[in-house]
Amino acid sequence: MTVTRSTLLMGRTALGALALGLALPAFAQTADPAPEAPPLSEKEEQEIVVTGSRIRGIDPVGSNVIAIDADAIAQEPVTSTNDLLRRVPQVVSLGANRAGGSAQNGAANATRGAGINLRGLSTNATLLLYDGKRLPPQGTQGQFTDPSVIPSIALGRVEVVADGASAIYGSDAVAGVVNFILRRDFSGIEARARYGFTDGNYDEKQFAAIAGHKWSSGNAMIAAEYTSNKVLRGSELDFYENDNRDRGGRDLRVTNCNPGTITVGGGTYAIPAGGVTGANVGSLVRGTSNRCFYGDSDYVIPPQERISVVGAFSQDITDDIRVFADGFYSRREGDVLINPTVNATVPSTNPFFVSPVPGATSVNVAYSLVPELGQLRNPYHASSWNVSGGVEANLFGDFRGTVYYAHGESEEVADRRRSGVNAGALARALADTNPATALNVFGGANNPDTLARITDNLFVITGRTRLDVINGQLDGSLFDLPGGAVRIAVGAEHRVEYTFTDLLSGQAATPVTTADSGKRNVDAVFGELFVPIVGAGNASPGFERLSLSLAVRHENYSDFGSTTNPKIGLTYAPFPGLTLKGTYGTSFRAPTFTEVSTLAGGAGLYFDTLPGPAGNQIGIGIAGGNPNLMPEQAKTWSFGVEAAPEDIPGLVASLSYFRIDYTDQIQALRGTPGLLTNPVYDSFVQFDPSQAEIAALLASGLPINSAINPADVTFIADGRRQNLGTSLMRGLDFVLAYDWQWGDVKLDAGVQGTYLLDYLFEAVPGAGLIDVADTLGFTQSFRSQADIGVKWGGVRGRFTWNHLRGYFNNSVTPRQDVSNYDTFDLSLGYELNEHVTLSADVRNLFDEDPPFVDTTNGFDPQSANPIPRLISVTAAVKF
Repeated sequence: MTVTRSTLLMGRTALGALALGLALPAFAQTADPAPEAPPLSEKEEQEIVVTGSRIRGIDPVGSNVIAIDADAIAQEPVTSTNDLLRRVPQVVSLGANRAGGSAQNGAANATRGAGINLRGLSTNATLLLYDGKRLPPQGTQGQFTDPSVIPSIALGRVEVVADGASAIYGSDAVAGVVNFILRRDFSGIEARARYGFTDGNYDEKQFAAIAGHKWSSGNAMIAAEYTSNKVLRGSELDFYENDNRDRGGRDLRVTNCNPGTITVGGGTYAIPAGGVTGANVGSLVRGTSNRCFYGDSDYVIPPQERISVVGAFSQDITDDIRVFADGFYSRREGDVLINPTVNATVPSTNPFFVSPVPGATSVNVAYSLVPELGQLRNPYHASSWNVSGGVEANLFGDFRGTVYYAHGESEEVADRRRSGVNAGALARALADTNPATALNVFGGANNPDTLARITDNLFVITGRTRLDVINGQLDGSLFDLPGGAVRIAVGAEHRVEYTFTDLLSGQAATPVTTADSGKRNVDAVFGELFVPIVGAGNASPGFERLSLSLAVRHENYSDFGSTTNPKIGLTYAPFPGLTLKGTYGTSFRAPTFTEVSTLAGGAGLYFDTLPGPAGNQIGIGIAGGNPNLMPEQAKTWSFGVEAAPEDIPGLVASLSYFRIDYTDQIQALRGTPGLLTNPVYDSFVQFDPSQAEIAALLASGLPINSAINPADVTFIADGRRQNLGTSLMRGLDFVLAYDWQWGDVKLDAGVQGTYLLDYLFEAVPGAGLIDVADTLGFTQSFRSQADIGVKWGGVRGRFTWNHLRGYFNNSVTPRQDVSNYDTFDLSLGYELNEHVTLSADVRNLFDEDPPFVDTTNGFDPQSANPIPRLISVTAAVKF
């Protein structure tokens, strides 16, 4: 087992060994037991800043730090920094992820990025940093940050503090903070190539390299990474299906088929193969309908390419002054497919018109253009970059001051120029009386030019963000106590946050732009005090160590007023090998610009198909922001016990309790799983609206973002953002790890996980709290990972068990029991010499399918990974 924090502060203490146990044994154990690094001097230890504190040379008091080191990162069976973190039990896949899904605003992830979601509270509630600095927001709404902008080969370590940290870092750190720390002092050259493949078409590639050089007064590093994956199609997955009846579920196939289904006179009539004309209209049977599923060609995982580059530089100007700079650039691109479906009101003037009901002046036809056109390919691209530079100076005593400026930008474009069927062009094609150019939805060939005109449908979403930060702080020792030096950090920060969004709709010849933008200033002052009440100088039996931390941050927003958030931490070690920790603090999250804008981020009306109580239903979904939103607020508590018994070397264990009271949560409900079936959302859904109510909504001035046929509307769902939610979450994090040696063989084993005691949620103020743990669209109550590893000479191996507890699909009645999800990974490696290492791994060794969920596509993409067994080979070299 590699001590992932041995290069940090606690390498000389039993607490240091314990910190290893908390540092994700599954990751720590995955790395080769490398030769032990020489112990750091006391001076070197005092230079390190650990995530969760701004004071050099101390651990975050009261908080646990999950750390993943460079060796572990290199040997995880993943191709991106994001996928690396998604193997941490505290990270939940709700929200933005590349497999799609709609919970927690996942439907807005138009460019298939992936954010980090600690505790399952939302990607917005987790703050991502690199080297302690914010990254520019990403997504077409600026709603998440994708950590894969940083090449994984450039990471010296990743530190996760799953505890409220707004007192240290400000807005967004409600559930915690993730900090990506660069290998700034790397010297040499490393490169690795990885190729992973499945039994089907899907594969993954990764090529990465890093080069660095150190000299007596400075260092420089640059790293780059290229990753790509082919498409994973529905046809490659036997579980990917909408007709769930053979699995005890519902038939969720749609009626937008070819041949289609006619609705007239209150009845439905399936159009036969070959179509229907006046000659055979009498053969239509009332009460029948065609159902279909064109999912074989679906992009379950879209194809994607990404390139990321990062660099860092440091130079001592004098013995007391250092200048530094760093920056990154990342771009990803791919495409998604959209089904061209038609819900047509066909007038009797259409040359192909038929009606099984005599005298009808129009009929409704549910139809699909997929058999004629295929699914429509729509590309996307996203880029993000950031540069920063600063000065660090030794001031007086051991006080050090740092000032830096950072500027970052991101752009995301979902270039959807054939985004389904254009409502106006469809109406014109149906009303056309010329048989050569009119649209025929009753069966038979259509004019290609007609099809091109009606699928000329712009829905191009552009989002840009810009972030400027000026930060200054100083830290050092105030005075000495018998337990050690009382240390302080104080500072100030000025941020300018800018967001621009644009929706290009209409058709190529007549585009319509709906754009909005906004900027706000954020000014902050902060301070942190570390008090070593008991330390090496005054320790006694029962009081080995007692440390207190007090932190506070005050921020003033130009658009939301001010907020002050404190945090207190306490660490008590009665004797070596046993530590008790506790924290209390408050946190907050300010609404983003797209959350308050009534125009940005694709606001308007959509023609949605959602699972209802008896099957799929079609209706209007309303999306948009709310200028009256207030910041989200939270109170967080934690208490933990850690043990590393001196008489059992290699054994580490911890148990930590956490509590989060999260109020005024901003909810964007459009497309949320269970929106039509879960009683908590009743107040946002109107079933069977009248034609007058539908007409009034369509005439309200809200943008109409997809073709809506009023005759087919069975519901109106208001998914616009509001301060609605309250979440009360309590749970336990645990770690048990042990490493030992048997002759020349080094072995290690461990288990880590998180267990929710309860997760109470109130969707609407006054509706009452209900327990939503283990229900669709929310996090599961138990997640764990266990592994065992072996190292013998140059050979290493590891076997890992990933467990996700089963849950309930409460979108159906009676609710469905969803089974546990257990997958196993195997990795083998061989170090040919000090320069070359070869390895192979198998992810999802037994090719376990995702558990069946009675919903569209038969699985939950935000709880299970659809990728089948993936076999990978990796070659790494270093000089």
